[in-house]
Amino acid sequence: MNKTALLRAVIAELENDLRRQQGANKQASAGATDGEARAETKWDTCGLESSYLARGHALQFKALVADLETLRTFMIPHYDGLAIGPGALIETELDKEKMICFLLPCAGGTEVQFDEKTVSVITPSSPIGAALMDKKQGGKFSFRAGSSGKILAVS
Repeated sequence: MNKTALLRAVIAELENDLRRQQGANKQASAGATDGEARAETKWDTCGLESSYLARGHALQFKALVADLETLRTFMIPHYDGLAIGPGALIETELDKEKMICFLLPCAGGTEVQFDEKTVSVITPSSPIGAALMDKKQGGKFSFRAGSSGKILAVS
């Protein structure tokens, strides 16, 4: 699997998320400042709630921008025979289910369809990412009570 093309697919997915987030933020901001949102009683909090929502969207937008900046400059190393670290593409078998993970410094939880397969982005700070760090192909890992897996391939 071409990791450079895969990274571009992850970046494209984050850019789509950024556009959706921006639209949601505009909608929430408009709701917070709309004349109809003005409180009619002290218990009427529609405008206040919209402003909280707009603030949350703005914080998520800022985090997505930071993730995009990080990934646009990320240099993907090759992991032939090396211990797993950021930039590794890992095929695992976890509780008898195969999974493909792309270990990146950020954007954990993002999933992309690539080469007709689902690839999940994980980070070193995630439970599975921490369990895989510094392991090698053929190694075993566990990260929750009763969950264990095997590393099938690393590139």
